[in-house]
Amino acid sequence: MSNLSRRLPPLGTLVVFEAALRLSSFSRAADEVALSQASVSRQIRQLEDNLGVRLFIRQRHDVSATAEGELLGSAVRLTLRELLATAERLRSIGIDKKSLTIFSDISIANTLITPVISVFQQQYQDLQLRILSSYEPIQYVTEDFDIGFQVGRNAADQFDIDPIADDAVFPVCSPDFASRLPSSPTAMDLANLPLLHLEDLGYGWPDWRKFLALYRLKEPKPIEGLVFNSYQVCLDVAERGEGIALGWARSVKTKIDEGKLVRIPGMTMLLPESIFVYRRKLNSPNPIADQFIATLRTYIEPINE
Repeated sequence: MSNLSRRLPPLGTLVVFEAALRLSSFSRAADEVALSQASVSRQIRQLEDNLGVRLFIRQRHDVSATAEGELLGSAVRLTLRELLATAERLRSIGIDKKSLTIFSDISIANTLITPVISVFQQQYQDLQLRILSSYEPIQYVTEDFDIGFQVGRNAADQFDIDPIADDAVFPVCSPDFASRLPSSPTAMDLANLPLLHLEDLGYGWPDWRKFLALYRLKEPKPIEGLVFNSYQVCLDVAERGEGIALGWARSVKTKIDEGKLVRIPGMTMLLPESIFVYRRKLNSPNPIADQFIATLRTYIEPINE
């Protein structure tokens, strides 16, 4: 640890580097860290000069990490998260109120977390409760949280992960679109209709090819259709009658109950243990988090095929 300050890279550049790596853009990183784009570029260049390697491939509108950039990024993310977690814990020392911070995928927050909040706050009336929600993969969330909820099992090196709920996927469309379908549509019928696709965001979520293969339909060519990087936008387009989307049972239930979407019967892909609760390995246990999980389990309804 001798001569630490001289051997480490410039510490002020690491937050800028992490933002640029996560956002794949110097300009977006500049907005996030409140610097000019020129300052961001200068700091990245300073970091590259210090390490003697190229960290990014510069393109016209964005940047992509080199192998060396990805290697440094893994270490920087882990270090910054550990620092943030420690800082948040220190800030909470001396606060009389009990606190609980929950991160959740937006769809899970709307369908599983929100209905339980009022009940839980009645049990803990002095609780300082904070909910963070986004579609960002949980391993990239920089804010500290006690527990997180997300579909799929990811980043097991950073989190203790336990299943909390099943789910299912089935085709949905607008009532008007459904009225023009055969009375009992088959997988082949669906394959010849406008299908709305969700872009592969690295979660391993089922897509149309996997879904239709469940019914022994294997297309020799890619299944065409509109592609979206937002699940909610994909559902909104289906609601407008522009095609058929794959809806997740828990998150699409409200739209079905309201009559905005209808479920195409006879085809369902069950997804046992698909929703998970995450705890950072570096965080100290929060007993209130365990109480919230126990309460949540009592309110999770089974999936109906």
